[in-house]
Formats: sequence, C-alpha cells, structure tokens
Amino acid sequence: MKLYHFPSPNPQKVTFALRELGLECEIVPVDLGKGEQRNPEFLAINPFGRVPVLVDGEFKLWDSHAILAYLGEKTGRLWPSTAAGHADALRWLFFLAQHISPPAGDLAFNRIAARILGIPADEDAIARGEKALPGVIGIIDGHLTDHKWMLGNDFSLVDCAYTPVLNIIEKAGFSYQDFPRLRTYLDLCRARSAWKDIPKLPGL
Repeated sequence: MKLYHFPSPNPQKVTFALRELGLECEIVPVDLGKGEQRNPEFLAINPFGRVPVLVDGEFKLWDSHAILAYLGEKTGRLWPSTAAGHADALRWLFFLAQHISPPAGDLAFNRIAARILGIPADEDAIARGEKALPGVIGIIDGHLTDHKWMLGNDFSLVDCAYTPVLNIIEKAGFSYQDFPRLRTYLDLCRARSAWKDIPKLPGL
C-alpha cells in the first residue's frame, strides 16, 4: 500500500489508523505548500487534488473517512462487525465531516495556516467557527458521558478520525474548558503511542 500524505488532519486520520492496525504502508509526501497536489501526476491519481489518497494494489481511494472504512473492512479490526455497528460508525464519521470539520477548518486555516502562509486572517470565518463549534462539541461531550471512546468501550477507527480534528481545533485556540469529558477523551487519544509516532507540522 501507498499513502499520499501531508501532515494535516485528514491524512493524519489515516496514518494514525495505519499505525494502530500495524499495517505496512509507504508514505508518499505531497507538499501542499508547494502546490504538488495540483501536479498532473497527482491529479491522475485523485482528480479532486487533495490528500490523503490510499493506493492498495490496483485500487485507488481518496477521502479519509472512506479510507478508514476500507481499512476496517479489509482487516476486520478496530471496526464494527454488525450492520448496526457499521451504521453507528458511519453516523459519527458523517457528523464529523458535516458539522465539526467545516468550523474546525475556519479556525485552523485562519489562525494557523494564514500565519504560516503570511496572509491576512479572515476574521469573519474565525467568528463563524467560534460560533458553530460549541453546539457540536457539546454533543460529543454529552455522548462521552457513558462512552470511553466514540463507539463505546473499545478504541476504533472512528477515534482515529476524531483525534486530529479535535487536536487542531485546540491548537487553533478553541477552549475545551466547558467540555471536560471531551478534553479527557482527547488526552487519552493523544497519549496513544500510534498518535505520538505520526508526522505532524511543528507545534501541532
């Protein structure tokens, strides 16, 4: 397997999963800062021009959540084995993609990436992200009242999806002070050796 990768949250979901699963995978760096995602060679693999992309033999797959589901189905590990379990995992992945990642992106781009790129931050986008996050983060905090991990008592690939996003939200200055269960959960995720080993941008 090959993973086309940049150390940002979506590719980190997959590298975290690969290490948790103990899978051998060649990491192919794609430097987004240099625009390598727009090179014709990369667009031939993913016309959407984004990372991550997993290549497993002849099979090419992009979208981090689709890759996580594929790895879970392929290995039969860290992934539910029942129809109800599959639906539960997909529910939380969809929730992350639709309701948490957009405001997380608003904060991360304008408080972190903009500084690195030397461009002005969009204060309206920051305000939009700060306004949207408490409600959805509160849902996760409430869910964790009787769940150690997102799907229950056992760590899963869904947790591999949530960790990089929740981490970058905090690094972008959003406070989890009012969400103690989520803060404890994130600390547990970041304490795992697989998370400590994955590539990260400096300070993240």
